[in-house]
Amino acid sequence: MNYCEFLFDTEEQYLDLDALIDGENGRRLTYIELMEEVKKVAGLLQSKGYTSGDVIATHLYNSIEAAVILLAVQYIGGVICLIDPLYKSYEVLYYIEDSGAKCLVTHLNNTEIDLPENIKTDVVNINEFNDEIRTYSYVDKEFYNYKEDELAMLLYTSGSTSKPKGVMISAGCYSVFLEKSNMSLYKYTKDDRIICFVPFSHGFGSLSILIPSLDGKAAIVFLRSFQPIKISKAILEENITHILGVPTHYQQLLRYESIHDSLRRLKAAFVAAAPLNFETAAEWYKITGIYLDEGYGMSETSTLISTRMNMLPEPAGNVGFPPKGILEINAVDEEGRVLEDGIIGELRVRGKGIMLGYLNKPEETAKRIRDGWVYTGDHGYRRSDGSFVICGRKDDVINVAGLKLSPLEVEAAINSHEDVVDSAAIGIEDSIYGEIVKAYVVLKDNAKATERDLIKYVSGKIANFKVPKYIAIIDEFPRNNLGKIDKKVLKAKG
Repeated sequence: MNYCEFLFDTEEQYLDLDALIDGENGRRLTYIELMEEVKKVAGLLQSKGYTSGDVIATHLYNSIEAAVILLAVQYIGGVICLIDPLYKSYEVLYYIEDSGAKCLVTHLNNTEIDLPENIKTDVVNINEFNDEIRTYSYVDKEFYNYKEDELAMLLYTSGSTSKPKGVMISAGCYSVFLEKSNMSLYKYTKDDRIICFVPFSHGFGSLSILIPSLDGKAAIVFLRSFQPIKISKAILEENITHILGVPTHYQQLLRYESIHDSLRRLKAAFVAAAPLNFETAAEWYKITGIYLDEGYGMSETSTLISTRMNMLPEPAGNVGFPPKGILEINAVDEEGRVLEDGIIGELRVRGKGIMLGYLNKPEETAKRIRDGWVYTGDHGYRRSDGSFVICGRKDDVINVAGLKLSPLEVEAAINSHEDVVDSAAIGIEDSIYGEIVKAYVVLKDNAKATERDLIKYVSGKIANFKVPKYIAIIDEFPRNNLGKIDKKVLKAKG
């Protein structure tokens, strides 16, 4: 399987449909133009000596170029390595060295990346690369035919507990993802337009959006970053039907009352990558008339693991069902014993579309994949109807005097207060209880709630041992590049 199969199977009646649109500068490519551009870039890469199996890295903002180069690397049978464009030059060096990339296409100037003498990577600025493409004439060739278990993509983890690890995605994962998406998410058509402001360098953009849109002959509108007013304008001007983001994106969109009319034009909205609170989901439904569909996934499983569609997240953390016949999930204790419904344990997954492993890291791979199961590092439980509830990362679960509690449960109680925008609960060390709960809260504009008010309010919602001993009111949360609340930073504050 190859990304190019999704593109080059386009039937004649769809060739003149828009495929990719740059929402920043208005540039667009139809499906026939995208094919020609991909073949041209593939030819240029081959002329420079790159061939199947070579790792080619991109360090690019969301753009048509980022998608075209990914497709062109697939065309020649290379391994595409996606690097977050927000990373600075000294950070990029780690990814170049770890991946063994023979080429890096970057938005930085060549002189900004100072390669050690032992690393022989070609560093190419995207503007210079584009200049070469304009004048390049290619010889038409067939695209590469990957074996199902052949390495085709490297997606790097966030490195929350160690240096980032390269998740090895095989070509076979692409067709599995499409199967999962068509069954459990959305099956796009030629009339659909999907806006992509989540990082294309993340699996959210490069797998979850690109693959099904190419297959359905839909169009993708790229925005370089999340900006509510730009998104509203794109919805109106480009007739956007689908929007995908993380919870904080939807919280911010809801705060702009002036754009609510444009949000009501959407056909569907999807959220993933971080826990969604009930209040955001309920308000979104009230304002737009459509549910916030939610997904749970990880790079190691080629993203999607389960989805909750056309309903509110009840209880908090409910991420729905795995795709039947493709993936199996259960919750287990520390000895790997399957737990009964309702009992919190570590979630593990097995089935199709699992990574080949972590690049050059056999020990970490062995820790993650055991007896065919991917141990997610997330705590959660199975409900009696077969759906799953996420309770937080394994390291995030709070242990108060031997009683384990889900931070999501605490956050759900806090977020139900009328003055609260969002919250984050963490465990902090305590000499008596081992850990106690502390919460950080962002309030709505002009809200007057105090720490004491919030603690009193939450005390009426959840058991005493779950009630935060301290609540800190802050202006905004520290977040990672995808928009998730960075609890490591909050824990460092104590």
